[in-house]
Amino acid sequence: MLESHCSLTLENHRLLTVTGDDRTHFLERLITTDVEKIGVGELLPGALLSPQGKVLFDFLIGRSDTAYLIDISASLADNFMKRLNLYRMRSKVEINESPESVIRIFWQKDSATSESDSSFVDKRFPPQEKVIRTYGKKLPARPFSQTASDQWDLLRIKYGIAESGKDFNVGDVFPHDINFDETGAISYKKGCYIGQEVVSRMHHRGTIRRRMLVVEGKDNLPNAGSIECDGKTIGNLGTVIGNHASAIVRIDKVKAGIDKHIPFFVENVPVTLTIAPNMNYSFPDEVSEGE
Repeated sequence: MLESHCSLTLENHRLLTVTGDDRTHFLERLITTDVEKIGVGELLPGALLSPQGKVLFDFLIGRSDTAYLIDISASLADNFMKRLNLYRMRSKVEINESPESVIRIFWQKDSATSESDSSFVDKRFPPQEKVIRTYGKKLPARPFSQTASDQWDLLRIKYGIAESGKDFNVGDVFPHDINFDETGAISYKKGCYIGQEVVSRMHHRGTIRRRMLVVEGKDNLPNAGSIECDGKTIGNLGTVIGNHASAIVRIDKVKAGIDKHIPFFVENVPVTLTIAPNMNYSFPDEVSEGE
């Protein structure tokens, strides 16, 4: 029996654990998330940045009584573990993988877990969506369902939730570009971490010009393509499901197009661009005239 449209087994993610007496201090000085504020049974997004403030690794991080759990794309896991071990030095931490863990996502369900699962609430989404991830070691994985995968991507698109490989390439974006400052991934109050100075400066100076927006087409959209306004490219599609997509876009150019009533297109398909309903930012009042 295939999964329902509101549950999905992830086959391309791995689960890492960080344990040891120094685990909180170790992670606080490396990643964007304020790990001291993660509640037991909660998942927050996080990133490890370059010194220039670009996202090198994106993941979800949760906390149990004895460890931090890091849910990360399989394509990034090995390099991420190597990077953490480089910074470990004399810290009393252990970084390991849970190779037998089955990672499942449930949403819009009242009951999603069993006694064999470790259940975490995905705090990126509004509470009414009831998004939960479970990490079970004993239960077999259910068959992959493309329909369920598409429904999950549509939920991410609706709420402007980015994932590397689908919405952006690591090393190419700042956290603000992918709404990480809006979903609990960035702390401006904790101590320094890698890339913190750049990220903080962008926030306090209000120099954020790119955001991941929600795209809706008059017709189905191509799997990849650029968003055009007045003959100029202002952004590129990320995840695409039918006529819905995510896209990282220059929001000052979107505001200029809206003010001047200039339409937006993706390969001749008219599209609308909106801010996800759970985001607290708006289009800028002042519009840049340059590129």
